Amino acid sequence: MAAVGRQQGLTPGARRFGVIGSPIRHSLSPLLHRTAYAVLGREDVVYERFEVPAGGLAAFLTAGEGRGLDGASVTMPGKPEAFALAELQDGTSARLGIANTLLRLPGGGFRAENHDVHGIVATLRDHGVREPAVGAVIGSGATALSAGAALLDLGARQLLLTARTRSKLAPLSELARAAGARVTVVPWGDAAQVLTADVVISALALEGATGLADAWHRTGVSDVPAVFMDVLYDPWPAPLACLLGAAGSEIADGLEMLVHQADMQLRSMLGIREAPRAEMLAAARAQLAGRA
Repeated sequence: MAAVGRQQGLTPGARRFGVIGSPIRHSLSPLLHRTAYAVLGREDVVYERFEVPAGGLAAFLTAGEGRGLDGASVTMPGKPEAFALAELQDGTSARLGIANTLLRLPGGGFRAENHDVHGIVATLRDHGVREPAVGAVIGSGATALSAGAALLDLGARQLLLTARTRSKLAPLSELARAAGARVTVVPWGDAAQVLTADVVISALALEGATGLADAWHRTGVSDVPAVFMDVLYDPWPAPLACLLGAAGSEIADGLEMLVHQADMQLRSMLGIREAPRAEMLAAARAQLAGRA
């Protein structure tokens, strides 16, 4: 549970934040937050990254190196743990049981917030999505749950869901039904059926996305959604985004989502009205281009 890429030149008395997860070395969160600090002229804040494996979040924050943090961005696998250890939660994290942001309270405990849903909603709105009748989610897990919640918040009354392991879709199915939406679980072998939705979000990791894109290349796709969002952003273009973009879908990428959720984290952490999203997105795209 060590710091990776610690920010140098800590100002005495500076407030400390960071991103926590595993693996964490290639996280763009430090770049996004530090870019915002520079644009805002904030020299009283630092942001680091910390490698913390599953099951280690509470110990890291209470007895480890994270005990001096004023707050943190939390990525996988720590999002369920972040929610569980917090004594206060915002409405979205309470609804989903997962959090991507922790803010230390005056008494030493934490408030949990979930800004992933906002990040997806804001990104889709940037691409013209307004009250889709049918939305679809490919994949399962915390990001898929946030994706489903975002589609419901946008007004979708029917969700098409598919994942390699059908049983892992249960939390997402329950979330949709609780919101009064119809749910159709599509077998993984027939996953292309979800492409009939107005908006499709892929929450697959790179390996799964590559396998599905290869399968769809072989069989071809007869339907494509008006907007396809891929939570991946490195490497880019991601396999499914490349395939469906060429077939006619408008593509939204995970980097846009990351910037929107970082904007909300910065508002909560620093008490600002709005983060410099344009500068943050430009810095992230430049860094990814350099990696490529």
